Amino acid sequence: MSSVTRIRLEGVEIFPAQTEGSDNVFNNAPFRLAKARWVADEEAHSCVVCTNKFNQIRRKHHCRQCGLVLCSKCCKEKVPLPQLGFDEPERVCDACLPVAELITKSRSTMANFQGEAAAGLSELTLNINDLKKVVELGGLQTLIYLCTKPNEQLRQACASGLHTLATHQPLLSILADAGAIKAVCSLLSTANENQEQLLIDGISILMIFCKSPGLKAKVVSDGAMQPILNVCSMRVSSAIALIAMQMLNLVTEDEGSHAAIIENDKSALPKLLSLTISPDEQMQEGVLKTLARLSMGTDWHRHRIIQEDFSSSKCLVKVLKNRPKNIQVLVNATCLIANLATCEQDQNSMTDYMDCVCQLLVEFKGKQEILTHVIRALANFAKFPPHSYRLGQHLPSIVTICLKSTNKEVHTNGLRTILYMLNHSTGVTLSQLMRDGATEVFTALASTPGIIDGIQRTLQQQVPERCSPS
Repeated sequence: MSSVTRIRLEGVEIFPAQTEGSDNVFNNAPFRLAKARWVADEEAHSCVVCTNKFNQIRRKHHCRQCGLVLCSKCCKEKVPLPQLGFDEPERVCDACLPVAELITKSRSTMANFQGEAAAGLSELTLNINDLKKVVELGGLQTLIYLCTKPNEQLRQACASGLHTLATHQPLLSILADAGAIKAVCSLLSTANENQEQLLIDGISILMIFCKSPGLKAKVVSDGAMQPILNVCSMRVSSAIALIAMQMLNLVTEDEGSHAAIIENDKSALPKLLSLTISPDEQMQEGVLKTLARLSMGTDWHRHRIIQEDFSSSKCLVKVLKNRPKNIQVLVNATCLIANLATCEQDQNSMTDYMDCVCQLLVEFKGKQEILTHVIRALANFAKFPPHSYRLGQHLPSIVTICLKSTNKEVHTNGLRTILYMLNHSTGVTLSQLMRDGATEVFTALASTPGIIDGIQRTLQQQVPERCSPS
């Protein structure tokens, strides 16, 4: 049973329905609600609906749903309440009747009654006064429970109702505890390309949870990645594809989600990589941004991305060789490659990446947003000895384009590249620099704050400034 006993919804305090046992109602077994407190006769002096005072003629009657005391006029209907353990018809007040009847119908084995329940509850959530009753009487849990049913229209109604409920921030933790995230993931996993409204509602619900403090990790752990990736690979409208990508990027903003995506969901990376060569350039842009974020984690995470790309016929190489109209695709791709280039254990399998980046250096020398990541990638590759000789043929371009650049990042990473090359391939690099480039390198060294001081400190460790006569 949930620890949440009361919440404030639209300025009014209400008591959300409680379940007996587990809060999570997303399973095939119908849940049972905890019975409301039974108001004692001596505490009630007037009917809570019509406000008429009780007397010898106007007798007191209890509503079995809410436990309040009412007159016979306002509490005359009788309905089975299996959600409370009452299989025989019991008195239900006029205030509770609309929601109670729908919840009772949801327990039927007949699909049309279940559909009526889902549609009715979803519609009631649109009115704030009715929504409060839905929350108080177990309609929230009922919508989640009905997500287990296969009827297409029923599932759309559930998605619509849950979306409305999720727009009320005080309900988010209750929805999450009750299994709403898993329910929505189930709806998305079985939806097809023609169910656009369900896809929009489902992804929007997950985005709302992601934006709520403390619930983003639960979205990932409850299995949201795979259905979102499935939506990304569907032939859906650009609007749906866009919000699916926004959802992915929202999840990966939190580095705590990276391990769950890369390590726990074995199919997530292959799916992401396959989307990098999607014909939709907006999709490419979004998924490359997601992968670039994932590459900010541990060396193991970068290793996994590289290995999965190798197994997927090097989708990233194909991206680097294409020339999309959307320049941001290459910006995100080169950012990703630059991050992956720091992974020491995979350098031997990254030669193709480096060759593609070298081609981009000259071709996009005027595009600072790409050049910044390109030269960062080359500097990271140059850190490892196997690449120094191969980079030698591009040294003139690195000197001309980078060391003469007024962009600080481009200039500094160009110098990093050359210094690594001098360290690993001294003779060849020096020979080329003596022909063309030495002046630029020394000028860059002298003009970069801290480098000369650092060299002097290193030299002073080798030879003392002062010594005794021999």
